[in-house]
Amino acid sequence: MQVDLFTWWAMTISGGIAFLILVSIYLYANSKAKRKESGKINTNKFVNLATDFVFIWVLVSLLIFYIVSVNIGSATLFAAGNIIVEIILVAYLLKNRSEKSK
Repeated sequence: MQVDLFTWWAMTISGGIAFLILVSIYLYANSKAKRKESGKINTNKFVNLATDFVFIWVLVSLLIFYIVSVNIGSATLFAAGNIIVEIILVAYLLKNRSEKSK
């Protein structure tokens, strides 16, 4: 059984995304006590779920996109989606970094 470069690339990125999702959930669960003390927890659970997990929602969406693009066999679509989502994630991280430094 031979696996081409595209398949290895898809498996590696998908595994990395799954790992990041698990680490993000773990870090979020550990920071809950600190957020309660600082009063940063909103009383609306839906708002909390939507805003606190934006990064994870993007990663889950990216994973679904990868699975779909691999299933249709489009390396170009896979690469283009990867570039676009990475730009979005970098912008998100830079935005959050600048908000915390203020």
